[in-house]
Parts: sequence; structure tokens; C-alpha cells
Amino acid sequence: MSSFSRLSALLIVAALLVGCRERAQPISLTEAPTVQPPQGVACARDALENWLQHSSNLTQELSDLVNQNIAIQPQRANEVIDQAGSIQAALAAARPPECAAQHAAALNQALDLIEAYFSAYRQGRATDPVGSLTRINSALDEARALEAELTRLYEALPR
Repeated sequence: MSSFSRLSALLIVAALLVGCRERAQPISLTEAPTVQPPQGVACARDALENWLQHSSNLTQELSDLVNQNIAIQPQRANEVIDQAGSIQAALAAARPPECAAQHAAALNQALDLIEAYFSAYRQGRATDPVGSLTRINSALDEARALEAELTRLYEALPR
């Protein structure tokens, strides 16, 4: 390797190191933010606990329902739709507290997407199965994220 090549390589490495050093943000330790229910929204600890117990199980059931039935035969799609209907009934019976309304809406959106996809699949009208399943899983991911926020809220509420 020539002297010029070595010098060029060293200059590039030095420039990269200086660039990285300048962009680095100092690490500062701060307290985790306190989670509060939205302004004016009621959130009783026992009601939220009840909701989280039911909804976390239902979220997992929905995820399992979709992921275990990706490759079913179209004529069996009614079974998935029926199971989704049972989950929807259980979700409605769980009655979310006001502070969990957004979470319940996300779960209902996932249920609507599941029903629409498997209905279309059963009828041979599912034109974008990958896109549909991606949207369903995105809705479930959103529900999980909201559930995590509610769990933090629950832990922050006074006993």
C-alpha cells in the first residue's frame, strides 16, 4: 500500500471519527415520565385492571387466530370469522373504562380487518393477502403499544 493510500485512509477514518464525535449526544439520566390519564378522562384502577386482564388475552387470541390461519382453505374461513365474532363479543362484554377507549378501538379495528379479509378470502376476492395481513398485524401492534401504555398508567395509579 502506498504512502498516499495510507494517508488517504487515515484521513477518511479521522473524518468519520470526528463526525461521529460531533453527532453524539451526551447521555443524561432523567426520571421516567409519569403516566397520566388524558385530561378529564376517568380511569379507576380496578376497572383498568379488569380491562387489561381481559384485553391482553383477547389481543393474543386475535394474533394467534390470524397467524395460525394464514394458509387455511377458503371454505374454512367461516371458522375464523366465527372465532373473531366470539372474541368481539368477549371484548364488548369486558367494557373498557373511558381511559382505554382508544385501545378498545384499536382492537375493534383489528377485528374489522380480520373479518373483512377472511370474508373476501372465503369468496375468492382477496386480491392482496400480504397487504391485508400486514394491515391486520399493524393494527394488532398498535393495540399492543396502547396496552403497554395502559399498563404503565395502571402501575402509576394510586392503590
